[in-house]
Amino acid sequence: MRAIVVNEFGPVESHNVEECPDRTPGEGEVLIENHAIGLNFPDILMLGGKYQKRPDRPFVPGRDCAGIVRAVGPGVTRSKAGDRVVAQVFTGAFGELVPAPQQRCFVLPDAVSFEDAAAMITVFNTAWVAMDTRARLRAGETVMVTGAAGGVGSATVQLCKARGAIVIAAVSSDEKGELAKAHGADFVVLSRADDLEALKQSLKSQVNAITGADEGRGCDVIIDTVGGDLFEAGLRVLRFAGRMVVVGFASGRVAVAQTNYLLYNNLTVMGAPLDIHFDMAFNEIERGVNTWLSLLASSQIRANISERYPLNDFVAAFDSITDPGVKGRTIIVPRS
Repeated sequence: MRAIVVNEFGPVESHNVEECPDRTPGEGEVLIENHAIGLNFPDILMLGGKYQKRPDRPFVPGRDCAGIVRAVGPGVTRSKAGDRVVAQVFTGAFGELVPAPQQRCFVLPDAVSFEDAAAMITVFNTAWVAMDTRARLRAGETVMVTGAAGGVGSATVQLCKARGAIVIAAVSSDEKGELAKAHGADFVVLSRADDLEALKQSLKSQVNAITGADEGRGCDVIIDTVGGDLFEAGLRVLRFAGRMVVVGFASGRVAVAQTNYLLYNNLTVMGAPLDIHFDMAFNEIERGVNTWLSLLASSQIRANISERYPLNDFVAAFDSITDPGVKGRTIIVPRS
C-alpha cells in the first residue's frame, strides 16, 4: 500500500509517500480500505513532532478516514468485512489501508459519503463534546461560538442550531460572518479591537444589542476556540450562571480567568478535550457520532468540503488548511 511516512519529524514537505507492506488487523482492530482522508491542524503538529504525543518513528500519521472494512481481527464485534465506516484514529489514516481500533470506528449510514464523513469526524466530535457532553446546551438557550468560521467553529454553529439554540457567531471579519451565517448562525458579532479593554466593551455592546441590556441578559453558553483576549472578553458577556467551554487556543495565547469574577457572577469554566473522551466516556462519543451522522444523512448539517487532493499532492493539501482564504474543509482522496 502507499502511505505518507514520517521517518523523522519535520515540516510537511520533508515527508514522502512511500510503498509500505500491507497491514493485517490485530486483536480488536479492523482494517479499512481507505477512500477519504480528512485533514486537521493537529496533523501538521504531528508531522513536525510538536503534538503533545510523539509516536515512535517511522510511522504513518493521520487521524480521520473513511472507507470499507477489508478484514477484522480477533475479538471485533462492532463491525464486519464489507461495512462502510468512518474512523478517528491516533495515527495511520494517511495510507491506502488503515488499521483502526474497533472503538474508533463507526458504521456509516448509506446516505453519508466517505468524503463527508472523513471531513467531519474530528471537528464534529469536538463540537459535540463541547456543546453536549460539557455545556449541556438546551434548546432556546443563547450560545456564542468564537472562531465561528473555522472548522470546529462552523461545526459547533451547526450542531447548536440543530439543538434549537440561538447562535451568535463571533468572527474577526465581515466575510467570515457571512460564512457563519451560511452555517446557520442567527447573529454575528465582530471580535476584533485594538486592545483587551476595547474588546470587552465592544463585545458587550454587541451582545447586549442582541440579547438585551437588562440585568441578567447575555449568553448562557460560550464555546471558545480562540482563547487569549477573546476568552477574557467573553466572560463579560455571560449571564448569571453562564458556562464557558474552552476548546482551543487559535489566538496562540492561553488566557487566565480571574476567579473572583467567576465567583461573583456564578460562572462555570470547563475544558472540552476530545481524545480523552474515547477512553473515559466512550458512550458520549458514540452518542455524538450517531447524532451528527443522522443529522448529516437527513441534510440538517453539511460537511462543506471545498478542496480535494490526491495522496501524492498532500503538501498542497496541507497548505490549503493553513490558507485563511479557504472557505471549507480539505480532504485527500487516497485511491485513484
